[in-house]
Amino acid sequence: MNLKSQLYTLQLRTRQRLIGKRYASASEKIAIEPGVYQPRKLLFVLAGLIGDSVMSLPAIIEARRIWPNAHIAVLGKKHNRELIQACSFFDEFYECNADPFSLRRSVEIKKLESWLSEQGFDAAFILLGDQFAHLLARAGISVRVGVAGTALENCLTHTYEIGSPRAWGSNERLNALRCLGYSVGQAEPELSVDDKARRKGREKLAALGLDESRDYAVLHPFGSTRRQWWKVRAVGALAAKLEERDLQTVLIGGSETVFQISKEVTVIDSTGQLTLPELLAVIDGSKLVITTDSGPFHIAGALGKPILGLFRSRRPEHAKQYRTASVLFGENELCMQACKWDSCETEPCKQMEDITIEDVAESIELFLNTQ
Repeated sequence: MNLKSQLYTLQLRTRQRLIGKRYASASEKIAIEPGVYQPRKLLFVLAGLIGDSVMSLPAIIEARRIWPNAHIAVLGKKHNRELIQACSFFDEFYECNADPFSLRRSVEIKKLESWLSEQGFDAAFILLGDQFAHLLARAGISVRVGVAGTALENCLTHTYEIGSPRAWGSNERLNALRCLGYSVGQAEPELSVDDKARRKGREKLAALGLDESRDYAVLHPFGSTRRQWWKVRAVGALAAKLEERDLQTVLIGGSETVFQISKEVTVIDSTGQLTLPELLAVIDGSKLVITTDSGPFHIAGALGKPILGLFRSRRPEHAKQYRTASVLFGENELCMQACKWDSCETEPCKQMEDITIEDVAESIELFLNTQ
């Protein structure tokens, strides 16, 4: 982290702590009696990365089950809205792409504050977006639930634990409901696909060369950081092995992955060309998803698709998040000793490099032979 980033982070944390101190004695905990408490309007804050957002969805799904007649609104960013836009477990989405502590986008935050004050929410649950806590308090929402131990914890009336920040999953986010006294069992995330996005996704793949009469596998060797990437140079060889089993290869990835694959490689290269709803549709239409520990892994799991995950053994925590997933772990002892859980000493990551084409092809063969 450079000096400018360090200074920005320092002032941000300082401002959060100062605001948190203002609410040190202002947040009274209201007793909730499960079965009796019937809120009319609920807000869920879901402003996080795609994978984390997917893992947080069971909390909203269970809230719909507990309070079937309540109006459920979700607050998040554009990609959070696009991720869940076809789902039926919420009624309204408010999109806010500005950070509450942003110095440059105060107008957008003022609009959000006005909206929060006007809505009359009975309860708000922060699943992702701890930095919104003080805005919920200012809006006078009587029940405010969020993660324990944050700088703005004093702005909350009820808190829940998620354990290790690196290892939490769907079950830990359900503690947002359990901390109010509700008995909630483990539940898997669920996503739905928009019909329009499904149609547009197929049209884009067809334009890129997909034969709609044949099955395809989705391949995502990328990740939000380079340490999650599998070896891009292996894409062509893996696609050839999939072709031997009469499977086309659809390559997916964000705009930052465009031109990473040689034009000589025979794949349906959709990198940078799909909207998030279309990506969901393309994954949902596949026979198999081969992906790193990244957003598409969680999307495929929530859609119930068969997954072959490519993980670092240094980061195994979400490997068993979905019953439809089998995972290959890259093993490298030097990495286990020298690397931190959130950083690699080498690029590309030695553990990801140690996952061979033969290993992946063998796992795919095992899957296809059981179909």
